[in-house]
Amino acid sequence: MVLQACLNGDRESGVPRTPEELGAEAVACVAAGAVSIHAHPRDPDGHETLEADHILAAVRALRPCGVELSLSTGLWITSGDVDARLRAVSGWTERPDLVSLNLSEEGWRELADVLIGHGIGIEAGVWTAADAEHLLSTGVQVRRVLVEPRSENADEAIAVADEIDAVLDAAGSTVPRLHHGVGPATWAVMDAAVPRGHDIRIGLEDVTTLPDGRPAPDNAALVVEAVLRYG
Repeated sequence: MVLQACLNGDRESGVPRTPEELGAEAVACVAAGAVSIHAHPRDPDGHETLEADHILAAVRALRPCGVELSLSTGLWITSGDVDARLRAVSGWTERPDLVSLNLSEEGWRELADVLIGHGIGIEAGVWTAADAEHLLSTGVQVRRVLVEPRSENADEAIAVADEIDAVLDAAGSTVPRLHHGVGPATWAVMDAAVPRGHDIRIGLEDVTTLPDGRPAPDNAALVVEAVLRYG
């Protein structure tokens, strides 16, 4: 099972932001049991960014953790500007192993071509069964499917994840799947996914509380709980 740590996401506070903070949290998460790191680099003002110099700084700070590195390409980072996102990613000089790419976002297919051309693996962000069908119809080769139900209601999130899995199963897809939830649904989504042999992720991007409801002091504490719960 792949356990990915998602360090910060688009949260405004309480998460690592600078390259140095990201690097330190990544090392702590790997020591706790994570085998993959996902992060959203920031500029000096703390805003999410895809600009090459900030990506370079983040990647270099994260590399010493020694595991697979994934970054976000969320379209909101460029305020919905598809062309700006494409230009920014095309200009990366220091590259992660993978990026997450949301199929619900405009311009994902063009960005996928750039990523493949640069040798960067794709984690396809699939939020609905329709997204899964779209991914299958394109034939784009991805390294991993991120099954990402957006509901914070546990039952609803698990139902959406089941629908996505059903589409992929029906097509005979053998691409690894990583399931994760949002907020209160996070632990329930993973509880449902692990017995089915799926990979999972945990971190402050997704949830800020431990399974018993206590606030998580940091990303590593969430990774430790996941290892104890599913290891």
